[in-house]
Amino acid sequence: MRAAPDLLENAFRALADARDAKAFHPRGRWFEGTLTTTFDPALPLPVGEVEVCGRLSKGVGTPGGLPDVLGLAFRLPGPWDVLLSTCAAVVLPRPARTWTSARYGSVTPFRHGGRLVWLAAVPDRSSRVRSAALADLPAELGFTLEVGPSWRPVGRLVARPLDVDRDLPALDPVRNRPPDVDLAPAFLARARERAYRGSRRGRSPDPVTAPDA
Repeated sequence: MRAAPDLLENAFRALADARDAKAFHPRGRWFEGTLTTTFDPALPLPVGEVEVCGRLSKGVGTPGGLPDVLGLAFRLPGPWDVLLSTCAAVVLPRPARTWTSARYGSVTPFRHGGRLVWLAAVPDRSSRVRSAALADLPAELGFTLEVGPSWRPVGRLVARPLDVDRDLPALDPVRNRPPDVDLAPAFLARARERAYRGSRRGRSPDPVTAPDA
């Protein structure tokens, strides 16, 4: 009898193969940007200003400007890959109508220093975005980073979307993280690891695509 972990990995591999893209967040746009953070003991974020790269994406891959669970992923020095999605009540992924109409959160917490910590990015509402279309992303999009559950600001991310979606460097929050930061709960982290592995194996290497309108 085939083990459940194999079934999960194979399911994500089949979905990625059918799409020839990530199983989830298949459509997106890479960005270059800057992250400025202050010291906070909750998470070992870099202190000061650093250059980052990342990706803004649509979780399911709905066409055009239709709502979707939107993703904000970026790479910190280390490397440390952080993945946030539009959510409600901290732990519930939720579709968003535009890139600035919902809070982005880690959904599941990090475990650091014996404590559970959530990370969130709150978009600037001053940026007028009409829909969830990748083509509607502004030239610059700002976010305030917060840590919780006693939510407090710890930094600011400014993203400048690029014209194409490049799948390099492949962002993987399961494999790329500090040694003293764990994904919690452990059983869900193991499931995510298998899902990511299946997604990587199911898609073509090095895809470069123009973002859909």
